[in-house]
Amino acid sequence: MMDLAPTHGLAPQSPMQSEIDDLLLSGRAATMAEAERLYLDAHLRDIVGLVERLSDDEFRRHELVRLLLAHGSRPLEDSLE
Repeated sequence: MMDLAPTHGLAPQSPMQSEIDDLLLSGRAATMAEAERLYLDAHLRDIVGLVERLSDDEFRRHELVRLLLAHGSRPLEDSLE
């Protein structure tokens, strides 16, 4: 069995990415996009907390916010076509 420890040049996975992967591996999400949406839905309060305590620059750089911004309004735009 291959050892995937960080000592082999792989960076440790973030807790956020681990939770998203768990959603996929458990079958609760069928796609990466669905897993990310479920994760974001489950962490809306965390995002609100970030708005309240971080500067604008810190907020935009935060991993959770970057995921949120990456999803943008694309599903809404697609549904209008």
